[in-house]
Amino acid sequence: MENREGQGVLRFKPKFDRLYYITSAVAVLLVLAAAVPVSVFDVSALFIVLPVAAFVLYFLLSPLFGYVELREEEVFVRFGLILTRRIPYSVIRGAEKQRRFYADSMLSLKNALTHINIKYNSFDVISVSVTENDLLMEELKTRSATL
Repeated sequence: MENREGQGVLRFKPKFDRLYYITSAVAVLLVLAAAVPVSVFDVSALFIVLPVAAFVLYFLLSPLFGYVELREEEVFVRFGLILTRRIPYSVIRGAEKQRRFYADSMLSLKNALTHINIKYNSFDVISVSVTENDLLMEELKTRSATL
């Protein structure tokens, strides 16, 4: 967690479980196992294999650049290199800590079994796994009037 002085901004780094590292290593090995034999027999197949490998590697490396920021007016979540979400404190309905293999939302910064589901608007849910889940829950409760 980083605290920027004078701005009231708290930044939480993502949490990664051992399971994330194991599944990432298996995925990389599978991509390499598919790419090497194909490239030996048919060089033109690399035009298909290399973009697929780049796509898989993007999704494996993207969570390393994610974070959660509690700003003065909103919760800012960066999911990786491209995707972000801004959630004003006024629309947050609740937050709960869970320990599950899966997340309730498709768009999530969930790389660990223990995560926080932030419910906002009418039916929207976002799941985040940060290194200090308890501190994130406390800060959400103090900054949001509805929790």
